[in-house]
Amino acid sequence: MQVLDPLDPQVQQLVASTHQRFERLVREAEAKARPLYKRLFGREASIEEVIDQIFADVSREGDAAVVRYAKLFDGATFTPEQLVVGPEAMARAWAATPQPLQQAMTQAIAQVTAYQRQLLPQGFGTDLDLPLGVRWTPLARVGAYNPGGDSGILPLFSTVIMNLVPAKVAGVAQTVLVTPPRRDGSVAPEILAAAHAVGVDEIWTIGGVVAVAAMACGTPRLRAVDKIVGPGNIFVTLAKRRAYGRVDIDMLAGPSEILVIADRSLAPAQVAADLLSQAEHDVLSMAVCLALDGAGPAIIRELERQVVLLPAARRSTAEESLKRFGMVVACDRAQAISLANQIAPEHLELLVTDPKPWVGELRNAGAIFVGPWSPEAIGDYMAGPSHTLPTGGTARMWSGIGVDTFLRRTSLINLDRTTFERLAHAGIALARGEGLEGHARSIESRLTP
Repeated sequence: MQVLDPLDPQVQQLVASTHQRFERLVREAEAKARPLYKRLFGREASIEEVIDQIFADVSREGDAAVVRYAKLFDGATFTPEQLVVGPEAMARAWAATPQPLQQAMTQAIAQVTAYQRQLLPQGFGTDLDLPLGVRWTPLARVGAYNPGGDSGILPLFSTVIMNLVPAKVAGVAQTVLVTPPRRDGSVAPEILAAAHAVGVDEIWTIGGVVAVAAMACGTPRLRAVDKIVGPGNIFVTLAKRRAYGRVDIDMLAGPSEILVIADRSLAPAQVAADLLSQAEHDVLSMAVCLALDGAGPAIIRELERQVVLLPAARRSTAEESLKRFGMVVACDRAQAISLANQIAPEHLELLVTDPKPWVGELRNAGAIFVGPWSPEAIGDYMAGPSHTLPTGGTARMWSGIGVDTFLRRTSLINLDRTTFERLAHAGIALARGEGLEGHARSIESRLTP
């Protein structure tokens, strides 16, 4: 790696194509998927065509289609009854969890719960004591997709906590977790244990597109949900896009991202460690440092030193990620703020001597981690806000999962006669201005002749 200038074509390509990263990921996935589909289905097909077929089959055939596709894609042979994991299995997994991990999960759940309670919006006028009001109501049934990593080797049980604790705080009555089976057809015990600790109501061993289709369409055994949340690979994300409208979704999430703004106030070793914490996620992850005051060369040296010390699987992933989407850019303050707002990263670390003046100018980020004691990794597990955040530049328009993700807002209109009469004539004029005479007469009928 080398320190880049903000005007370097690589940097400008990142900025200019931020909103196009999703489409680029789709094209890459398409190239890999077509040969697979040719082998599985005996015909050429695009990802979208296969998603449409799966949704149609699940909608028409229910559990039979789910079982068939589970065998086709995951190699797992289930009966419909075996797709669901009972509460006893969750309880056994919790009991078998080592005490230190139990305690860590319990602490994380408490921390997330406390933070999410502070996000609960307040209604008003719900006792009909005001002419106008608003009521917040939790969704009845929510489904969360929980990735398991390649063949279940990375059981991301923290995502159970980060996705469904906010739903519990919101008051969602039924929480459903779907997660792909491991090669032997089982679910990682850590995921089951986390689900037990959170109080998840149902767990289903279904992965990928078929899991999203089952939650959206519903089957005789798996009732449809009102909203689907949670991260997954590009196939899961495209399936969520297909489900939108039939159900609600949280966002279209892509590979993990970190953007670090760093001066010389923090040791280069720590900056590099933070960058690698995201680079190890996926070969498509983005790890970018905007280096101030000549900090760049030392950070690059640390990246090169530390990446080879990672375990073999994480090392190969991080090396490929840094090669494709990693960069260190020498910036001044104005350049760093401009680039950060254009990139709109999922995670933004602010590691500068005096961060307070910066925060108000950094408008676009899923989450901002301020100062040396707030590394992104602590946010992944313990801080309190959900780690499911917008990626690919969508932090310009979307927020991460929070308690409000699982609430609906209903307006209450409870006018008295005086207030109605004060508004009526303007309402009549607006209705007739739009040519809607029935609206005008509805209002007019209530006025004293």
